[in-house]
Amino acid sequence: MPKTKLAVLLLGHGSQAASANEAMHRVEADLRGRHPGWIVESAFLEINRPSIPEGIEICAGWGAERIVLLPYFLHLGNHVAQDLPRLMAEGQARHPGIEIILGPHLGYHPKLAEIVQERLDEALEGVPARA
Repeated sequence: MPKTKLAVLLLGHGSQAASANEAMHRVEADLRGRHPGWIVESAFLEINRPSIPEGIEICAGWGAERIVLLPYFLHLGNHVAQDLPRLMAEGQARHPGIEIILGPHLGYHPKLAEIVQERLDEALEGVPARA
């Protein structure tokens, strides 16, 4: 039985700052390296390209049969709760033969708390303790 051609589309907010999306693109590259048979792309809600609808089109153009929209958002705000489901539904309407699902946003995870602790340790490194 052949496997479904899977696409992962990382969804970011977008920013005018040139380096603001670099971390998400690095995650995209890491995912692509871990899953060489998958289509892995990034798309943005605002400002940057490709837009989320364009990202869905790119994945469809690569022959995706299933697209997982994966929000690279930390908080559950209006973008995650309203905009992303709407864009997913619009993409599904344009591509009824492709399964499009919306994965969970980053939210809370114990690994994020570990990262915060690492950043705290880095910030305190070399800083003398106060009495």
